[in-house]
Amino acid sequence: MRSLASRAVLTFLLLTGLVVAAETGPLEQKPNTWLKRSPVKDGPLSPGMGYETSMGYDPIAKRVLRWGGHNQGGGGEQNAEMWVFDPVSTKWVLKEPNRFPPGVCCANQNLFDLEQNRFLRFPSFSGSHGWHWFRENYLNNSSLWNYDLAKNTWRDMRPMPAPHPAPLRCAAWDTDCQVAVVFGGEGAGYGTVVYDPYTNSWTEMKPPGGPASRSAGNMAYDQARKLHVVFGTQFGDDPHTWAYDLRKNEWRDLKPEKMPPTDRNDAVLAYDSANQVIVASVRAIDKMDGKEVVDGHYETWAYDAGKNTWTPMKPDREPDGWGNRRRVIIYLPDQNLFLMENYINPSQRVKGVDREQQMWTYRYAEPKADSRPPAPTGVQVTTTATGATVSWQPSASPKVTGYAVLRGEGAKPWLVDYRPVAKLDKGQTNFTDKDLKPGTAYYYCVRAQADAEASEDSLKVRTQPRVIEDAVVSVLSPTNVQLSWTAPPNKDMAGYHVERAVVEVFTEDQILRLKKDTVPLAEPSVGAVKAVGKFQRITKEPVKETKFTDPSIDLTKPQAVEGESIYKHRFGAMQLDEKGKGYRFAVYAYRIRAVNALGVESGASPYFLTIPSAPEWVFSKEEGETCQLKWAANPEQKLKGYRVYRMESPRVNGPGQPVTRVTDEPLTEMKYSDPKAGSVARRYWIVAVDALGQEGFPSAPTWHNREYRKFYVPFVGEWHQ
Repeated sequence: MRSLASRAVLTFLLLTGLVVAAETGPLEQKPNTWLKRSPVKDGPLSPGMGYETSMGYDPIAKRVLRWGGHNQGGGGEQNAEMWVFDPVSTKWVLKEPNRFPPGVCCANQNLFDLEQNRFLRFPSFSGSHGWHWFRENYLNNSSLWNYDLAKNTWRDMRPMPAPHPAPLRCAAWDTDCQVAVVFGGEGAGYGTVVYDPYTNSWTEMKPPGGPASRSAGNMAYDQARKLHVVFGTQFGDDPHTWAYDLRKNEWRDLKPEKMPPTDRNDAVLAYDSANQVIVASVRAIDKMDGKEVVDGHYETWAYDAGKNTWTPMKPDREPDGWGNRRRVIIYLPDQNLFLMENYINPSQRVKGVDREQQMWTYRYAEPKADSRPPAPTGVQVTTTATGATVSWQPSASPKVTGYAVLRGEGAKPWLVDYRPVAKLDKGQTNFTDKDLKPGTAYYYCVRAQADAEASEDSLKVRTQPRVIEDAVVSVLSPTNVQLSWTAPPNKDMAGYHVERAVVEVFTEDQILRLKKDTVPLAEPSVGAVKAVGKFQRITKEPVKETKFTDPSIDLTKPQAVEGESIYKHRFGAMQLDEKGKGYRFAVYAYRIRAVNALGVESGASPYFLTIPSAPEWVFSKEEGETCQLKWAANPEQKLKGYRVYRMESPRVNGPGQPVTRVTDEPLTEMKYSDPKAGSVARRYWIVAVDALGQEGFPSAPTWHNREYRKFYVPFVGEWHQ
């Protein structure tokens, strides 16, 4: 049986004529076999990346997205590179986007949002392996970034309030509720939390009981049983198979009779939607030296949640190696294959292999027959003052005899109870729901009918605007702050509300790490956010245009947060300099909410501060010992210009590395030539400066004579990141 996502995507492609020549059916592979796809003799070149990465699958582009992890040295720089892998041709492409989050290691279980087709990135360990400027990490490392492959664009969504998702977490995309469920992780200060991309909001679930937090292990969502299954850990022994029911907010110990090895098994899991099983690759210990594991092997197991049984699959060959944090597994529904990255280094003692970034595929079984029609695609909803119209694409299946429209209400997607509100014949592809309550978010989905059989639910839609993702805050003077933003894609916008919060900041002179690495300016710049107060609405009525001028602002009067803050820093006293110079201006955060014709408000946009945004599309080029830099102009009005910062060699194996401000005065052009770059590795950041002289968020970095450069030459041009 194909998953809802794969069936919906394929139907959409058929309807729109976008099916490409490569759509020739799944790759050939026998059931219960592992096959090494890359690197292989005479095959496409592998970039040879290190371990502790994350992956997601874009079912429209049919590409695997690989983000984060260590560089080719194994445990070196924590990178933020987005590599894209074609599972059919096994070719790799390095994407060079507008910007990107701080690099990470231990990044397992980032996710892919199948509703808006975005890769979701949570934070992990950053800054402990060199080549990281901590000012970038402190300002840009929010709880959620997303990446749009089609536009090659990252966005820092900055939801607030928010947990701090831990590295080596367990996480899964809930295809029914269209949210991300996150549990545990190394050093996690929370239990089970849920992120809703549609409203850009986190919810702390606080279920009773449940598993202990853990380092590593994995979570997979079983769509057939509506359960999030958690299994494994890398450092302990948890002889349990856990399931979380989001709708009931309940953890259960499933207690199957038989389980895979559980002692430090570092299990990785993914769900096979065609056969309704979870497949796990598990590390089994073969030899110990005291308390240390010195040899082992991988085993493949399948878990059937319907029968509550684990089955050892015992394929003829397992992937190479036995180490921890080296495997990441995902399922490719259109290929009916699992794809697993497996990193090998010398400690694994694999014959004939020194270091290798291996890509393996596994097929559990041929897919079960499914006679149901595909779920409707292209579902949309548009509101009026008292109603809503749901529309969808006509089914391409000749079996379809009609459609059923279902509606529900609920404070959260997982609390919605869907019930039929209309049955239509196959010629009707829209439905108008009348006499709705203004200000109420209704949820809809559509099922295709084929006589007595019904399809899976379509993607869910809401009578709620999408979150505004992009906005600009231009500080023209201390009392003149202008906002502009991009409207969401909904066609029924009635207006927008603007809200504002007081922000307290630390300067680069108040944080010891920053002032050690870079000499602060005489009037120091913002180095990190200290606290954010509650947001207050400053528009009485929704504004009609996508712009707003704050009528009650004065940045010459720094403000303190009053009452309870919705964000507070986590710096220890030993990290701060009490004698450091404070910030001379007040800082505020703005958020925008869209309002539609039914009077329903969107979730909050990311917050945007009264300092310049991060410059984007930063590129560099080596010309001998000179580094040429270029970047795109910032969107803020009346900027003074840009400063360039350079990180010096050699790499520091640990936090902190000298960063030099190479331009004292702001540059007015979006380019710079640094003749002092030399022949060693350097890294550069660009920072915008506004009309008040405030420096803003650092850009993402770009390399000069990067480490492991030979690996990148085949994948980048003369200008590169």
